[in-house]
Amino acid sequence: MSVLNKVEGGYLQLLRVLVLAMATLVLVCAAIFGARALMNYNAKPKAVSEDIAISAASFHLGSEPEEKEAEGDGKNDVHAAEHAKLADSLLAVIKKHGKALAGPTFEVDKTEVHNFVEAALGEEDLGDKFVATQTAYIDQVFARADVVKHVKNSETFYETLNKAFGDYRKAYLAEKERISGEKAVAEGEASSKQVEAAQSIYLIGALFSAFILLVLLIVLIRIERSIRSISVGKPAV
Repeated sequence: MSVLNKVEGGYLQLLRVLVLAMATLVLVCAAIFGARALMNYNAKPKAVSEDIAISAASFHLGSEPEEKEAEGDGKNDVHAAEHAKLADSLLAVIKKHGKALAGPTFEVDKTEVHNFVEAALGEEDLGDKFVATQTAYIDQVFARADVVKHVKNSETFYETLNKAFGDYRKAYLAEKERISGEKAVAEGEASSKQVEAAQSIYLIGALFSAFILLVLLIVLIRIERSIRSISVGKPAV
């Protein structure tokens, strides 16, 4: 009988060690998931720069632009003075390079330039920023040595100008699409982290419940070993 008691006592002690190890493991896992939940619960989308910088070096001579500028919708704009300033800036750049490259007799239609700017400002995907950066792009394109060499008269100047307009519009919209895509990915990642944080909280609750049960099991094992020690007249180990 004493041998049987010793075997049972050995198994109980082994069981206690295993339960203690499991309880510790559960507690460590709960701490890890808790830390992840804290980090991800208020996750925000990664910042995506909305700056669009298209280098004039990307402009290539030789073919007509694939896309044409869309016509404006003719809506009144409360920022009329600001828009007129943008149009005048573009007009000044065209005049400067037109007279320098095509000759002092070069002329540009002010109304046409203003209508072009208004059309761009009326498009949802373009706007003020597009016109301002496009003006800088045109200024840089016509300052390039290969463009200066290519432009011989008003005809070649306007051909190059129209191509530059088309190329810039295409590149600008491509950049906007890229930025929108990066924003969508960043928002999706933030949302996934928040969902993961919520799942971690549920898992922490389950792990904590398991930890409590394991602690109770350890207590029961301890009580059982104490009862057995008393029954055989030996102190509990």
